[in-house]
Amino acid sequence: MRANTFSLGFRETRLLVLGLAAISIMLPLMTLVVPQARKLEKATATVSALESVSVDGGELTDALADTERTNDDLRFQLYGDMAGTPTNQIEAFVIGRLQEISWAADVELRSVEPAAGESVQIFEESLFRIEIVGQYEDLYDWLWRVRHDLGYVVVKHYDLRRLDNKDEDPELLANLSLASYRATPR
Repeated sequence: MRANTFSLGFRETRLLVLGLAAISIMLPLMTLVVPQARKLEKATATVSALESVSVDGGELTDALADTERTNDDLRFQLYGDMAGTPTNQIEAFVIGRLQEISWAADVELRSVEPAAGESVQIFEESLFRIEIVGQYEDLYDWLWRVRHDLGYVVVKHYDLRRLDNKDEDPELLANLSLASYRATPR
């Protein structure tokens, strides 16, 4: 029996040596150079983005100012004039604002009774039972002003009835419950 011998000719040996040389060159290249090249590409993109901003940062300052104004507008839409009012002063603030709104809308504010609210998700509810007297258009104006000046308020109850028998512009009594919401501090 003849033993199997494995021998390579000159051509096969040359190809094997060239293949091993190619692998020994490509392996370090792929593991060391390519990741560094990607980092360099990202850093170059970051530098060019930063260079596109003006030298004095004016564009960035303007963008930050625009963002701050947007935040202030959103805070006013949510809280109205109550945005900076401490929690323990909300009732007094709301009652004072309701009186000012009533004067401006030509409505008589007969009574305001704060009531305990409940927690709704991340918001704390403040309830106010209110009795006002005025004509229909004045009551409508009053409600619009309350919504604009006090931020996000909800009319939870509304009852309207006549106080006189005039055919034109009768005097109306409105009993309503307003709920105001504030995010609870975490």
